[in-house]
Amino acid sequence: MPFLCSLRIREDWFIALAFAAGSVAFTVAFFVQPITDPVGLAIVVLLAGLTEALSVRLYFGGWVSVSFVGTAMAAVLFGPPGAVTVAAVIALVGWISGERSPQKLVFNFGHETLAAFLAALLVVSVHASLGGQVPRPVLALLEGALASLVLYAVDGVAVAAIISMTTRRGFRSTFRDNIGWLLPYYGVLGLVAGGLAVIFQELGVAAVVVMVLPLLLARYSVTQFVERTRENVLRLERSNEQLHRAYIEIRDMSEQLRDAYTGTLESLVTALDVRDQETRGHSVRVAHHALDIARLLGIKDEEELLTIYRGALMHDVGKIGVPDAILLKPDRLTEEEWEFMRRHPAMGYRILAQVPYLRPAAKIVLAHHERWDGKGYPRGLAGEEIPVGARIFAVCDTYDAIISDRPYRRGQSPEEAFAEILRCAGTQFDPRVVEAFEAVFPRWKQEEPGTPARPLLYLPAWRQADGAPGRAAS
Repeated sequence: MPFLCSLRIREDWFIALAFAAGSVAFTVAFFVQPITDPVGLAIVVLLAGLTEALSVRLYFGGWVSVSFVGTAMAAVLFGPPGAVTVAAVIALVGWISGERSPQKLVFNFGHETLAAFLAALLVVSVHASLGGQVPRPVLALLEGALASLVLYAVDGVAVAAIISMTTRRGFRSTFRDNIGWLLPYYGVLGLVAGGLAVIFQELGVAAVVVMVLPLLLARYSVTQFVERTRENVLRLERSNEQLHRAYIEIRDMSEQLRDAYTGTLESLVTALDVRDQETRGHSVRVAHHALDIARLLGIKDEEELLTIYRGALMHDVGKIGVPDAILLKPDRLTEEEWEFMRRHPAMGYRILAQVPYLRPAAKIVLAHHERWDGKGYPRGLAGEEIPVGARIFAVCDTYDAIISDRPYRRGQSPEEAFAEILRCAGTQFDPRVVEAFEAVFPRWKQEEPGTPARPLLYLPAWRQADGAPGRAAS
């Protein structure tokens, strides 16, 4: 708050300084030279005021005006008193036709009259130096251009300074972004001001009025264009807001659908667990372990991670088609029964491939019993022919199977599972996946065997909250 108060005081002081400088310039101007053609000056004042009143409002709230042409023209024709008079009228008309802020009137009067006075002094100096040596029309064009450039410099510096103070941006960047692009605009219209001064001197007021008519017509055309532009921009902004709201709604619906999809998978896994109690929680643990290794292998794409998670979670869905007599048999299976059991990857694939969003995961389910050396089933794939998700799953599945209790045997220690997996690297398992397993093993062995310590629901990283509790598997 003290900083804001200090900033406000600086702005007030700057506005007061500009007004004081402008007031001094306005007063001194009438002592530099008298007004010799009050009627002509009145007409220029009228035209400049009309030009300011007809400023074009831009869609983002700014204004476009060529009223400074009147100030430059008055500087060429009537010297300092004419220039400051026109500048003061422009400031007043701008205040009446725009936002009626007293501060704005005071500030604009100050910097515009100061700029007009300095521009007129330059014109007087140039006229005194080159008068008689350069043809009058050429000299008038030069004077108009120089007067316009002084107006650009003084007004531009003042406006950029006040914007810099109010927005707390650097002065140089403010000047460059808000004022710098106007330099050619001022230079060309300065020549126009000089040309109008020549016409006024040679042909009189009527000719100037005739020359101003095309400018007014151009203003009308610009107004029509800007109004259409403003309407289009506002329409686009409204459409953009509607699209943004629609995007949020679609994203929310997508999240709900994703949760519903994951809930469906959870239900299927729960159904399998109810039927096959000996592997309860196995799919959940394997799915989370698969994500650990996938991330360690450099897989960062959320969709690929989600596919690996779903494939690992649903790897045994094909066992729905295996009879209880085989699935729940407490003794070793016969060769004929093993042949039937080996069909469950293909069964699982056929089940999941019917659902479009599960087709990528179905490929992992189909290949989850393939081996790195090509001796697996059902297709005998080898090496990198096996989907990476299935290669990751094979290690995680074997580890969990070894350390988990089964009706016909007790689970072994994590260290024994670790040794077995290392022994099978390059034959049953992808060596790179085994290397990643070695890296995560110290953390895995701290987990309680047979218990899904983490939530079942997998959420992409952009939806995870630090420390947020997930849904526990039931």
